[in-house]
Amino acid sequence: MKLGIDIVDLKDSSFKKRNNRSLNLILHPEDQVIEHPLLFWLLWSAKEATFKYDREPLNFAPTKIPIQIKKERNIFHFSSKSKIGQYYITENYVLAIAGDPSKINFQLFDDDHPNWENGIRFMLIDNFREQGYDYHIGSDELNLPIVKPGNHPISVSHHGRFAVAAFPKNMSEIT
Repeated sequence: MKLGIDIVDLKDSSFKKRNNRSLNLILHPEDQVIEHPLLFWLLWSAKEATFKYDREPLNFAPTKIPIQIKKERNIFHFSSKSKIGQYYITENYVLAIAGDPSKINFQLFDDDHPNWENGIRFMLIDNFREQGYDYHIGSDELNLPIVKPGNHPISVSHHGRFAVAAFPKNMSEIT
């Protein structure tokens, strides 16, 4: 199973408003967008989530990832080539998940954590244990996060006071 996730904290004190000039720095020639006040962050988060979906050890290059954004029945979706994704947009954050939303679960953490890099892994393990699962978070050969046992890929992201992790919805798929 493949998945990717990204979050943008819209209330982060270091958050900078983006304009059309900023938008041009991340656009791919095949991007298809909609009019939205958070367009830059919609594109950015979809591109990050798509990059994480591919789990390649390359540098993130937003101009190399085409994104098409659509809104259907008040739900924002995106796609990139054969990949699909969905947004969750609130007044506090933009969250993008790449992959089949019917097969992906995510856990959002709202905390002013001083070290999200390690903190999110420990918080996710605690979440799994609360649900009755004895899973651990490790790393694959590319140093990307996986759930053990089973070595199933997960995706994590953090920005400002938020962190989020995506993992298979059906935990029985993890053995």
